[in-house]
Amino acid sequence: MTELSQMNDIKPVNLDALHFPLHGNRLIEASAGTGKTYTIANLYLRLVLGHGDDHSAHPNPLSADRILVVTFTDAATAELRDRIRARLHKARLDFMEGQSDDAFIQTLIESLDRREERIALLLAAERQMDEAAVFTIHGFCQRMLRQHAFESGTLFTSELITDETNLLQQTAADFWRRHFYPVEKPLASLTRDLWKTPVELLGNIRSWLGKDSLEVILGSLPDSVDTFRKTYLDRITAIKALWQQDQQNIEDLLRSTGLKKNSRALSRLEAMNEFVASSGLQPVLSKQKDGWEVYSTERLKKDTTKAGTVPEHNVFNLIDRLIELPLSVKEAWSGMILNQALAEIRTKARELKQRQHQMSFDDLLINLGKALDNDTNGTLANAIREQFPVAMIDEFQDTDPLQYRIFSQIYGDGSSQNAGLFMIGDPKQAIYAFRGADIFTYMQARQQVSAHYTLGTNWRSTSHMVKAANTLFTRVDNPFLFNDIPFLSVDASPKADSARLLLEGKPVPALQLWHQQGIEKPVVGSDDYQSVMAQATANQINRLLTDANINECVIETNGKTAPLQAGDIAVLVRTGRQGLKIRDALNAQNIACVYLSNKESVFDCQEATDLQRLLAACLSPTDERTLRSALATPLLALSAPTLDQLNQDEDLWERRVEEFSRYKETWDRLGVLPMLRQLIHNNRIAERLLGDSSLGERRLTDLLHLGELLASASQEQETPHALLRWLSEHIQSPNHNADEQQLHLESERNLVQIVTIHKSKGLEYNVCFLPFACDFKEAKDPVFHDQKKGRTQLDLSGESDSVAKADHERLAEDLRLMYVAITRSVHCCYVGIAPLKKGQAGKNPVTDLPKSALGQLLDKSDFITPADLTAHLQALDEAHEFIELTPPPLDALPAFKPLDDHTETLSARTFHGRIQKDWWVTSYSALSKTAHAASGQPQPAANNEQPGLDMEVQEEAAVKSESPQFEHSIFTFPKGARPGTFMHTLFERLTPINSTPEQIPQFVQEQLQLEGLGEEWTDTLVTMLTHCLDAPLDGQQLTLRNLPEQAKKIEMEFYLPLSRLKANELNQLLQQYDPLATKAAPLGFSTLQGMLKGFIDLVFEYEGRWYVLDYKSNWLGEQYSDYSRARMEQMMIEHRYDLQYQLYSLALHRLLKTRLPGYDYEHHFGGVIYLFLRGVQSNDSDQHGIYDTRPKKALIEAMDKLFAGETDGGSH
Repeated sequence: MTELSQMNDIKPVNLDALHFPLHGNRLIEASAGTGKTYTIANLYLRLVLGHGDDHSAHPNPLSADRILVVTFTDAATAELRDRIRARLHKARLDFMEGQSDDAFIQTLIESLDRREERIALLLAAERQMDEAAVFTIHGFCQRMLRQHAFESGTLFTSELITDETNLLQQTAADFWRRHFYPVEKPLASLTRDLWKTPVELLGNIRSWLGKDSLEVILGSLPDSVDTFRKTYLDRITAIKALWQQDQQNIEDLLRSTGLKKNSRALSRLEAMNEFVASSGLQPVLSKQKDGWEVYSTERLKKDTTKAGTVPEHNVFNLIDRLIELPLSVKEAWSGMILNQALAEIRTKARELKQRQHQMSFDDLLINLGKALDNDTNGTLANAIREQFPVAMIDEFQDTDPLQYRIFSQIYGDGSSQNAGLFMIGDPKQAIYAFRGADIFTYMQARQQVSAHYTLGTNWRSTSHMVKAANTLFTRVDNPFLFNDIPFLSVDASPKADSARLLLEGKPVPALQLWHQQGIEKPVVGSDDYQSVMAQATANQINRLLTDANINECVIETNGKTAPLQAGDIAVLVRTGRQGLKIRDALNAQNIACVYLSNKESVFDCQEATDLQRLLAACLSPTDERTLRSALATPLLALSAPTLDQLNQDEDLWERRVEEFSRYKETWDRLGVLPMLRQLIHNNRIAERLLGDSSLGERRLTDLLHLGELLASASQEQETPHALLRWLSEHIQSPNHNADEQQLHLESERNLVQIVTIHKSKGLEYNVCFLPFACDFKEAKDPVFHDQKKGRTQLDLSGESDSVAKADHERLAEDLRLMYVAITRSVHCCYVGIAPLKKGQAGKNPVTDLPKSALGQLLDKSDFITPADLTAHLQALDEAHEFIELTPPPLDALPAFKPLDDHTETLSARTFHGRIQKDWWVTSYSALSKTAHAASGQPQPAANNEQPGLDMEVQEEAAVKSESPQFEHSIFTFPKGARPGTFMHTLFERLTPINSTPEQIPQFVQEQLQLEGLGEEWTDTLVTMLTHCLDAPLDGQQLTLRNLPEQAKKIEMEFYLPLSRLKANELNQLLQQYDPLATKAAPLGFSTLQGMLKGFIDLVFEYEGRWYVLDYKSNWLGEQYSDYSRARMEQMMIEHRYDLQYQLYSLALHRLLKTRLPGYDYEHHFGGVIYLFLRGVQSNDSDQHGIYDTRPKKALIEAMDKLFAGETDGGSH
């Protein structure tokens, strides 16, 4: 193996937290179990107290808001904050006592004077912990961009988007349209062979998009489609044309010149003839490249008998020239497209986010990095360093080049005594490359920072377990392949042997090596290896827990024993497939278990697909195909006879249609989560799933998790159809890094845990199993780190050994994963080992172990035979008492019988109280519907009010003209809820940047694409928006375009409390003061108690007065004159818009009364403006399409009292 780094001769010194210098740049390497978090808390304690001598102290005590602690996940942030808070609390109490049972705190007490002052510092820090500067890296960057917006050039209004999936899919679809729609059929077919959809193409490059420093190697790739045509397409076209033109002669030539009977040139002749007649570019004739080699001169020579003559024809010469190209046709097209897609999708996504004032997590880093790069005089860096004189970066091994550059620019070279950058981590545990972590960044820092420290005592494991890990990782030189990742042996803690695991009265050896040997062949295949080790693992766990039931397997601590529990045991795996094998093996022996992973998304599970079909059926219950698809889902689990009966019994089918129609009504009224609960209850889904002891809890947990995500997403998706589309997109392209998508733990019971190694990092288990330690998966992506350039490279050229370099880095990370796995154990670890050989094995094969982490730890040679493996394992067994070598335990055991749980069953007390059932959240939409009800009263609990949803035009027919003279205008723009909501959306998303005459056409076109509406409406909508932005709303100077951003509030949400509101009282009040109400249908709701919820399209302030504005997309006619005040007034009456603006006015009145000093309705409330969007013109002195009014003060004040229950309607 080649070395990729130079040796750094600086030897780390053992860290002494009491004398560690609290300034300068310092690197702390904390091996597994050595108390990293404890050390961080102790350093934090010293910084708060101002502890240290002239060499080690920070110049001044620091408050909690000036000590920056950065880590990489929200969970780690919460844990660090809690641990630091607990440490501060204990120190404060001990300082008050004047003594401590903690040696570190006792030394602080003894060495610091002015104790009352120190207690005050600790108390202040403890009280500040909720606001302390303990952040994720992205949280830190976001705060710095906001707090230093002027220095960094960041917009105050930028929105953080946590998931870029939709945005990236949009840009990928745009790339697909631009690049693949125009190309000829052969290239379109070639594209579909590589990627079926834009989402598949995006999936190929998604992991590369966030790597700004990624260098792409192109080699001989074509630089354009034209170049590809000339290089490949023209040659292939010539070959196919010549073959077709002279097909008979070519066939006769091949059959008569003496080719061997088994020659592919003869057996594939018919396939070749079919290929040349098709539009394809690559014949499927062999497993080699594109199959052209079958008819190359070289291949034909090999296939010719001694007595024959090599066939000669110009078509074979043309094929030779095609094969001589450095890349095959598929490699060239794929590489070229991937390069273009990577560049363009990244750029387009960035531009789209900028126009919409959005930032992703990656953008937070990029923008702060750019701001610091442009900070030539150091103003920004100095401001941040002054704000946080000391920064501690936890899990520093997981940084990337950009993150390290940011902190390096802020804290410089570490020469200042007033600032400190402490980088704390363990390069041996750098296992998150799939999240963007870059071990080479750590190695660079290790070379640049001269002050190295290490934590040398393991506080987690027994002394034998510590010795076993030391032994395994010191057998070979340079166990982690890179010199800058050395293995430093650690010592066991003084209390390491106070506890031990006993099996039948004897200590269990720390490292248990299970050696599986080949039976018919000396090597073992992958399937056999995994099956045997899964069975062995289940058997051994069965034995341990069975013995624990009779106190024969116990953990002895200071002379006291306790039986081993199922929750003490963890089985560590790499993949979900391995986890399933273990789970099935455990379930077969009646051993309950739970699976934990941080790489799997809930959208990957079967329940997500089932739920997608069920939701589609709820939205379209009369669509027979959709409903049948939902009824056939495993989630409903209808039997085949039951499904068949639905085909025969029409009444039974109609009942199902009615059932799903009711679900749709519930969804419309109450939302998606209540509907799902109803569906689960009616179909007894929860009871049935929990009856499945193996997978039931897992499936129910996933179903409920999906329900929570849908409920959350429904707040942003404007319609149920949009929510279903959101679910479909996430199933097609889940974000495995999103915390909210990661699988939830299905049970908190005392169960055996199946855990991915990635998920296990930072955790500890009394007993660990590593059954598939020899398994590996070779790298496929040609992404590797170039040490000389110090950059990550993506090689799309297909010409170099880049995949081999990438696989070397894969192997290095596998070794680090092995270290993480082995060091999870407190007492012992069982490791499954075999002479593994993937693929076909020959007569005397060597194993594939050199490609695995375990093989590298046993023997660094490129060849390991089964005999070599046996010798290595026997040597370990004979040399160390804490290592035991045995065959995997495969003897059949009876199913495990857990002890009866005598814990008292908990149950909720019976509720005998009365629930007030007349309290609900209603809306204007729900109230207005009661004015149109011919008979009966709809349930006022219907809460359809959603931001941006045009509820009032839902019943307009969505008609599209079929006239051959059809012209696109705002009057012919589609009607209905969806187009109306879309028009609202345009105004919501307008910004000063995208609403300029230059930008607005592109903005409208993008929004049309996003919604799936025809781009032919672009000019129409641009004209509409321009008119509405520039129309004088007051007939003089007030326009939407001239309103400053800080004077507007878009989609202002409000809740109005209702106290026993009666329809007749509200009708009487409205009719008394508003002429429109006297002409409108009276409201007919029953008594309301609860809240009234709403969203005001726009609230704005102009010249000291506040206004309500609402957009209406209603169609009143085909010319501007149809939008006169009289016609608009008629529409206001029909839809009870008078009620809407009265409610909106009351909401704004209440807000201003509480927020505006000296508020007076007559002076400060400007009025209400309704824009009927289809009728507005910017140069219209008659103000068509603009309806304005101002409710009387007496009405608003009377409504205020009525809603509060302070008066009744009869007194007006």
